[in-house]
Amino acid sequence: MKSLIAVWLSGMLLLIVCGCSRSAPETKSNEFFTSWLQDHGESNIVADANGIGLTGNPTRLRFSLYDSSKTSNSYTAELEFRVRIPDGREIVEYVAGSGDSQKKAEDDAKVNFVLSTFHVIYRGFLNPNDPHQNEEKITINGQPRAVVLGNTMARGQSGSSSPDAFPLRERFREILSPLPLSAQTHWIKIIYANQHSNVMLCEVTMDNREAHELTDTVKKLPWPGHEEFYMVKQFILVK
Repeated sequence: MKSLIAVWLSGMLLLIVCGCSRSAPETKSNEFFTSWLQDHGESNIVADANGIGLTGNPTRLRFSLYDSSKTSNSYTAELEFRVRIPDGREIVEYVAGSGDSQKKAEDDAKVNFVLSTFHVIYRGFLNPNDPHQNEEKITINGQPRAVVLGNTMARGQSGSSSPDAFPLRERFREILSPLPLSAQTHWIKIIYANQHSNVMLCEVTMDNREAHELTDTVKKLPWPGHEEFYMVKQFILVK
């Protein structure tokens, strides 16, 4: 799935609805997360073998270049983001971006991660008072749970807009309601792509694993019909 999405990203327009040694990528990763946290008012930033985090908080952040390619007029880069959460598990996400240079492609992937996923992680594990995301209370399988629903991100073909997927956010909440989730933290990622009103891709993962029943449910949601290609990404944290 990762390489297929990377190919589709070439020439897409991003829309937001709501020989090197190992030390080089580690340095880039540290600089990116340190700068981002500083921009959000954090000063107690620490770095260790697991990545970047905050003093007194076990959450750690890091990324590395997973893959890259070049066509005649475009670059594509896939970054592997890893977030070590307080219980020791890792959120792993492969995020692709495109641009007219390698750096711009990597920067595009970072924007993708920040706007769709990172604010959810920041609110969920690092700063419960972050104003960029809301934590809401819902009932899942009869139990009260806290949910952080990230921005719904869509990509459409260059020069065209993608359809409005915002109304589906309530449906995303509804499909969580019957899930027999354990008491531990869970993370869910939805990827959906459509062209000529035909489903090109629908995949849902939970805790980094494919969730086939959830995929079937999400595929049946009333996704907008659209002649041009569009792709939607939704990241959800359940605490």
